[in-house]
Amino acid sequence: MYLNQLRNVQPYVRLGLANIQKRCYEKAILQTQKLQSQEVNTNKACSASVGLSDKDPLMNEIFPATRVMPMVLTNKEPIVLSFDDVPGPRALKYISNFRHYLSEIGTQLTVGVLTIALNMSTYLNTKKPLKNLSALFDEYGPVVRFVSPVGGDIVLINHPEHIQKVYTMEGEYPIRSTLDSLEKYRSEHRSLVYGGLYSVQGEEWNRQRAVVLAPLNNSISHHISGINDVCENFTTKIYNIRNYQDEISKDLYKELHKWAFDCMGLVLFSKRFTMLDTELVYSQCDMSWLYHSLEKATDAIIKCESGLHFWKLFPTPAWNSLVKYCDSLDNLIGKHVIEAEQALSFQASKDANTDFNKNCVINAMLMGEDKMNAEDISTIIMDMLLIGVNTITSSMSFLLYYIAKYQRAQRILYDEIDKVGANLSINDLSKITELTPYLQACIKESLRLVPPIPVLTRILPKNITIDRYNIPRGTLIIMSTQDASLKEGNYDDASVFYPERWLKGDAKEYHAFASIPFGFGARKCLGQNIAETMMSLLTLRIIQKYKLEYHYGDVGSTRSFISRPNKALKVRFVDRL
Repeated sequence: MYLNQLRNVQPYVRLGLANIQKRCYEKAILQTQKLQSQEVNTNKACSASVGLSDKDPLMNEIFPATRVMPMVLTNKEPIVLSFDDVPGPRALKYISNFRHYLSEIGTQLTVGVLTIALNMSTYLNTKKPLKNLSALFDEYGPVVRFVSPVGGDIVLINHPEHIQKVYTMEGEYPIRSTLDSLEKYRSEHRSLVYGGLYSVQGEEWNRQRAVVLAPLNNSISHHISGINDVCENFTTKIYNIRNYQDEISKDLYKELHKWAFDCMGLVLFSKRFTMLDTELVYSQCDMSWLYHSLEKATDAIIKCESGLHFWKLFPTPAWNSLVKYCDSLDNLIGKHVIEAEQALSFQASKDANTDFNKNCVINAMLMGEDKMNAEDISTIIMDMLLIGVNTITSSMSFLLYYIAKYQRAQRILYDEIDKVGANLSINDLSKITELTPYLQACIKESLRLVPPIPVLTRILPKNITIDRYNIPRGTLIIMSTQDASLKEGNYDDASVFYPERWLKGDAKEYHAFASIPFGFGARKCLGQNIAETMMSLLTLRIIQKYKLEYHYGDVGSTRSFISRPNKALKVRFVDRL
């Protein structure tokens, strides 16, 4: 019965709605009378030509009246969604209710632990590998929110345009997340108010950067011949330690780590370290113990930064190791700084006209207008060693791997190096880059595939809209640059080592922020010139002497603070005839 009544009411409802619509549009129709009258005159003229009148019913079918849509907005503003609408794992949103009970654990969970927590049930049930950041973006889109249970919320992005937008709004003094473990160590154990270049923020960061930038660039130019000698020493050592399969019987990554340490010794201390010739570590040898402390401190920092920050509550084994070896690093570097300071004072008192070696980074910081004390200089040098040696080692490892794996690219590279070998002047950096475009493309392509630091961070100084979501100031933005550089939408055959992509005419079509291994803006890596020079010189020497081969399974990268090969590099170094 109710259905029959609804059927009887339905025609009247439709009629009532029609009358309401007519009254709503009446004002708009009056405003468009001029336009309609012009169309009516045109219609009459057309109907007269075919013998139809206005009263003819066919007239309305052939020439229907113009519909007026007065509510259409021509300049419609995009809809901005709230921060709560940003998609992300729900599990952590529920846990966030208890964040005030866990405030002492840390300011944030690292990306790895967040991912493990999200996928633990999947792993236990199916025994499948845990999801990585790429899977999170595939599931939730280009903007993912983590509601951290122990600190401020985190937003992950991987789209080049979103990354660019964050950089354009970073302000005069960009703020990025720090290494909490290193910051705690310096504040509690070294009584330092400010950290090094990597962790310091604001005006103090700007001051340190201004003091260091020019000496670094001058030092790499001044010591390029010495760096070339270290590269020659590395190729000779390869010849001496190869096994019957022409492979490095020891860990190739560690040998490259020693090479990078020796090169950085020249750049920072203006001293020739000889770790490539040293097989055993001696605590009585400053150079040997400095290298050993650097290795152990790096491992300890990675362990402390990965996972829950329990070392903030009580001393963990990783924290104890960090304190021990960072103390050792700081003391040994401080010893070099004090020696340099005493030498400068002695020479100045002996001869006021003495021309000091300003190409030494330490000397330049001691003699600069904004003179720094020994503790500040030691802290800056320590950061440069921790970050510089490890990132350059990572980058060089993957470059040799890709050259060995992709023989076609290696042949083109060898032909280029062989052609310009006689005309190549080691002391002219610009000439090296100009004469070896394919080598520079290989370096750029390797850094695209595996950037040494896979994620970059910024803390927003003000509100920003990303993909229609309003992200409030103070939010930690994690930019997954490695995911961006491996996305097929950004590069064709994104997972393939193809240096020619940077030499083609259409290379400019790639988004500038799809691959930024050295970062961007004011806080861009200060060591880019150093890294590219060292990688260029070592690759030149290796390719001139050896043909590289790789016959094993694919090598991936770890997703730790600094990327490393996830398995041993068994590259063959075959003598060229």
